[in-house]
Amino acid sequence: MSSGPLRAALLGVLLAIVAGVAFSLLDRPIEQPIAFNHRLHVEDLGSDCTDCHLYAMTGVRATIPNVEVCADCHAEAQTDSEEEALLVAHIASGDPIPWRKLYWVPDHVYFSHRRHTAIGGIECETCHGPMGEASEPMPRPFVKVTMNGCMKCHEQNGTSNDCLLCHK
Repeated sequence: MSSGPLRAALLGVLLAIVAGVAFSLLDRPIEQPIAFNHRLHVEDLGSDCTDCHLYAMTGVRATIPNVEVCADCHAEAQTDSEEEALLVAHIASGDPIPWRKLYWVPDHVYFSHRRHTAIGGIECETCHGPMGEASEPMPRPFVKVTMNGCMKCHEQNGTSNDCLLCHK
């Protein structure tokens, strides 16, 4: 075998290894700094997604709650929960809570929450799954957001799949 095909074969193996490592890193479980209980807040207390994710209906990004949002209800502990004690400590210090994103969109994609929720009338659960039922932080997204999934939803709802609408 000449060196050209051998190099191509080795390059192919190397790319396969790199891709495998990259995909395994993307699928690692996500751990949150505080074990937030969505079910308690949504089902038991009647909170709405937009009570904490302030810009889900009005902005490009829904936002992850910061200490000011949490302080509206938790400036003082409401329970004996160790997790709530961690939250109250963050609030008292003013230090941001280092939440880790569970859902994200690649940098080359433009996605507007407002366009989908307020204008399109899409419920949060359509893309995020039944988060309101989760009593513990999810290690992975309920719903895996993919281009094919977005395109299928656009097709089912009679929305354009023009590449330039979403891709920068």
